[in-house]
Amino acid sequence: MDAALIRFLQRFLRDALALNFNYFTWPFSDISSADLGLRKGLKDSELLYGTIHSIMENLETHTFTEYCDRYLLHYILFRPYEDKKDVTIIGPFLKTAADQEYMDHLIQIHHLNHNEAETVGDLLNQIPVFDNNMRLISILYDLIDYIVPLESDFDFKELAPDIETVDIPYVPVDDYMLNVKATEKRYALEKPLLTAVSKGNVAEALELSRQFMSMIYAPRINDPLHDKKNGLISTNTLLRLGAEMGHVHPIFVHKLSGKHVKLINQTSSITQLNKLHEKIIRNYCLLVQNKSRMKYSKLIKDALNYIDFNLSGTLTLSALADYFHVSAPYFSRVFKKELNMTVTDYVTSQRIHESLRLLSSTNMQIQEIAAYVGMIDFNYYTRTFRKCIGCTPREYRKNLRK
Repeated sequence: MDAALIRFLQRFLRDALALNFNYFTWPFSDISSADLGLRKGLKDSELLYGTIHSIMENLETHTFTEYCDRYLLHYILFRPYEDKKDVTIIGPFLKTAADQEYMDHLIQIHHLNHNEAETVGDLLNQIPVFDNNMRLISILYDLIDYIVPLESDFDFKELAPDIETVDIPYVPVDDYMLNVKATEKRYALEKPLLTAVSKGNVAEALELSRQFMSMIYAPRINDPLHDKKNGLISTNTLLRLGAEMGHVHPIFVHKLSGKHVKLINQTSSITQLNKLHEKIIRNYCLLVQNKSRMKYSKLIKDALNYIDFNLSGTLTLSALADYFHVSAPYFSRVFKKELNMTVTDYVTSQRIHESLRLLSSTNMQIQEIAAYVGMIDFNYYTRTFRKCIGCTPREYRKNLRK
């Protein structure tokens, strides 16, 4: 199964059902992502992962195997190919919310003390609840049948918690060590994430952010929605640094950051916040792609920022050269060398680009938009717009509304 298809399934199941999807190739060297790293925070984690590893090794083809572990977390495993041992794992998910009765059961069978139970409860509260596993399996069957046409109907098998060869209690490791490891992993991801954003690399930044999102943390406050919002605001602050590393002017970074904070505060569900997380990353990468001044000399970097901040002003070659205290021929030569276009062409393209945004996102009169972007002569604006875009501003807005 190719990487693009795996990413599609991961996004589809996460966005549609809030479920974790993993594809493992034999010999299954690291399977910790199968449970979002949950067992890594437990004592005897190697033995606990050994149980899942053993199930994966012995899966039958065309059989959906549902495994329920000793935390009553459920996983669905499937081996899609006859000639390969590759395995897909969907989960973990709960079949009932982790209420007090649920927790009392875990406390009893695992002999948890109060602190351990609190840690376990914090983790389980972040696991999705999906009480209809046959509906889930039907969805998975349709997906897999589309990818790898199945020649026969599937079988279904359930594996209860007692499949574990050793009765190992699921007891959390010391909170301090758990937090230390989680913090180390988070900081190890921060630098490459910031680097990806600073380069405007959307694909790499999204992949690293998904690793961020897959980490399980104990909530800081007893309100999952507000805890998620606080975390996303912190991530927004972090990503600002990536855009600044990409030599984007602080004014642009500040405006985008403020927009994100407003969107976070207006969002009313964790599912929407997860989608917003990816949108925020895309926005910062696109900002770097469009506004990075990294490759320009100081003169041209300052000139580009000046043009962006003064679109409605006088932006002729002579006016810009006078402002930066250089001769017009020198400024024209350096500008064209670094941007491969004339000052006039660049200013015009920026004004038309800004007018496109206003045409699509506001109800401003077209004459007002022309004046706003510094093109006072409305007929000139219309002719220039048609030349650049292929239609008049009025036609462009009409087509958008259709």
